[in-house]
Amino acid sequence: MNINQLNGTLRVTGIRELNTSNAQAFRSALTRALSRGIQSIEIDLSQTRAVDGAGLGALVALYENAKEHRKREVFAMRLTNPTPTVQQMIELARLHHLFEITPQGSTPEGTLPPINLK
Repeated sequence: MNINQLNGTLRVTGIRELNTSNAQAFRSALTRALSRGIQSIEIDLSQTRAVDGAGLGALVALYENAKEHRKREVFAMRLTNPTPTVQQMIELARLHHLFEITPQGSTPEGTLPPINLK
């Protein structure tokens, strides 16, 4: 998993799976990466093969934590390029009403400077 920050956006890429085995580490890493300047979080799900309930719970918890962190300021959390399997899980859990979802092929590729989380 890669976490980058540029112009107020925290971008996450390279997530292969988001499930019981890594959901807590995912949530912890992103919570630590939140800073005052973050206005949005973009999570690229193009490489994500599987998501389970714990993974969906980690996304919701991150959203709630980030929203609380930002208080009354504008904040957005986008899930970009979900694979069909992941998109189906998001919709079955009815989370497509909570997150902004950008379908595959709709976001430009780019590289952002990495954040060292250690």
